[in-house]
Amino acid sequence: MTALVPRARRDHYVLVHPLGRGGTAETWLARREGGLFPEEVCIKRPLRHLNLSERRAFIEEARLLARLRHVNVVQLLDAQEDDAGSVFLVLELVRGADLRTLVRNLAGFGRTLRPTVVASIGTSLCRALAAAQRAMPAGMVHRDVTPHNVLVSREGEVKLADVGVARAFDRARWTRSGVVKGKTGFLSPEQLRGEVLDTRSDLFSVGVILAALLLGKHPLREPGQNFEESIAECLSGLRRKSPHLPLGLGDAVSALMAFERDDRPNSADLAARSLSAFTDEQRAIEELRQNVFEACGPVIEVTPLG
Repeated sequence: MTALVPRARRDHYVLVHPLGRGGTAETWLARREGGLFPEEVCIKRPLRHLNLSERRAFIEEARLLARLRHVNVVQLLDAQEDDAGSVFLVLELVRGADLRTLVRNLAGFGRTLRPTVVASIGTSLCRALAAAQRAMPAGMVHRDVTPHNVLVSREGEVKLADVGVARAFDRARWTRSGVVKGKTGFLSPEQLRGEVLDTRSDLFSVGVILAALLLGKHPLREPGQNFEESIAECLSGLRRKSPHLPLGLGDAVSALMAFERDDRPNSADLAARSLSAFTDEQRAIEELRQNVFEACGPVIEVTPLG
């Protein structure tokens, strides 16, 4: 086997401008320089300095995440440590808008996403979750599937962001039992209870996103003692709207949002197959491309912060 060894490693990343800041990390638009051609990327780095054991855990997680390659997942390109000993991730730059921004901008024109496009978005998200499950030795639970973490590119691709990234930056806290992570309005009942999770919890979150798109509003009240009743009201709303949806789509979304996880599809692959029956995916991609162009123009959104 022949090794290709560059004369010197000259490539480096230049931070251009900040893109966002969350509770644990910040993102930057950056440019990789030093190779044959420059490349724009997204840099994500923790807000605090990691100690030696944390950096080792970070490298281990990054190696696992690098195995995950799927068209519906924001790609991890590299993981590095700078001269000061701080770690950072290099992620694919997605030009387009997050789903929240896209829907809000469309509403400004009095428009919504058609049900068949909503089904296509759900299919893409479930495929992303299925790919994450296959890529990781012990599987993976995203824990924060929300419109903010769903990116729609200018080419009409739907990509799930932040897959495993928060865990890479703070594995000890992320994996601690009883810790509730994610945005409250999209958490599954078992996640709110601090229970051990599996991919069916993420499928519930996908269901909430799809129900919100179909109903035109967030479908759940603030979780609490009446959370099960709130879910039942949402499913009732989907049934009332069923005559205006592709036959069976409301039932497919309702299955994702079942209060008991055993009543949901038992795998993301199965959920993807169920949703794909209600859409023409190529047509949906073309429509999403047009929607992003018309509603968002030159907006650039990259991997959001969880």
